[in-house]
Amino acid sequence: MKYLYEAILTPWSGGWEAEFPDLGIHTQGESLRDAVFMAQDLLALWISQALREGRELPEPCMEHRAPDGGRVVAVVVDCDASLPDVPTMTVQEAADVLDVSTARIHALIRSGVIGARKIGSARLVSAADVMAYFNSPRTAGRPKKAATA
Repeated sequence: MKYLYEAILTPWSGGWEAEFPDLGIHTQGESLRDAVFMAQDLLALWISQALREGRELPEPCMEHRAPDGGRVVAVVVDCDASLPDVPTMTVQEAADVLDVSTARIHALIRSGVIGARKIGSARLVSAADVMAYFNSPRTAGRPKKAATA
C-alpha cells in the first residue's frame, strides 16, 4: 500500500534535516537529495513497524510551511508490514559508523562479516553486525607472518 506524508527539510551547517511533523520523527542527510532519500527510508521503516505493531497511522496533513531557506516535500512510500523488523542501516550509514568507505562495507558483506539483505534497490545491513565489528579489536596493517625456522 502507498503512504504519503510531508517532510519539512531544513538546512543546517552539516547538511539538511528532514522532519515528519505528523509522525514526530526526523533524519538528516549531507545534501538535500540525501536528506530526501533518508526521509523516504525512515518513513518506510517507521510505517512498516507501526503496521506490524497494529498501531493506527496518523492522518497526514498536507499544509505544512517551510522555514526560511527550507523546503516541504511530499514523500511517498510503498510498503507493508513485511519490511525487516531487525534493526538495520544503510551501507552509507554503516560506512559512517565504522569510518570506512562504502566499498569496504560491501567487502565485509561479501566476506560474511556483516549480514545484509536487499529490499527493492536498497541494501540494508545488520546494525548488530556493524556494532559487533566496531567493537571487535583489530590491529592496523596486514597480519604478521608466522616465523619459519
